Amino acid sequence: MNRLEVINRKSMYVPHAHPTIMIDGMPLDELLQKLYPDQLLHGLIPVIVDWMHIEQEAKIVVERFYSNHSQVILPILMCPDDCDLSCTIVVAEVIQSNDKIIWNRIGYDRSECNQTASTINIGTTVNWFDGIDRMIFDKEAYYTSLKSIYTLDRN
Repeated sequence: MNRLEVINRKSMYVPHAHPTIMIDGMPLDELLQKLYPDQLLHGLIPVIVDWMHIEQEAKIVVERFYSNHSQVILPILMCPDDCDLSCTIVVAEVIQSNDKIIWNRIGYDRSECNQTASTINIGTTVNWFDGIDRMIFDKEAYYTSLKSIYTLDRN
C-alpha cells in the first residue's frame, strides 16, 4: 500500500509554503517529473480548491473528490499561475472500494475547459502516463490527508 500525506512546503514556482501531496515521501510533482522529465511536471501544485478563481470549477473538483461513484476522474495537480482547469491539469482515475482508494491511472487532461462558454469537460480526454504503477491508499488516511485541499471554504 502507498503512503499519501499532505505537508506544507514551498515549491518551484510558489515561494511560500502551501499544501503539497506527498506519495511515499516524495512530492507528487517531483515523482512525476522524475518519471517523465520531458513533460514539465515539476512545479505543479495540488488542486487546492480555495485557490481556484472560478467557483463553478472549484465545485466540480470538490464534488468529484467526495463522489460516491465507484470510479471518477479527479484533478490532482494544476498550474500555479492560473489556478483553474483551463491550463495544465493532471488527473487521476480514482477507484473506490470499501477500505481502499486506488489511483488506477494518472495523466494529462486534454479536455475542453472554456470558462466563457461554461464548458468544463475534465476527464473526457486524457493522455494517460504509461509508466506509473497504480497507487493504493488506505481510504480513511486518504480522505483525512486530502480533505485540506479539497474543501471549498469561501464564506
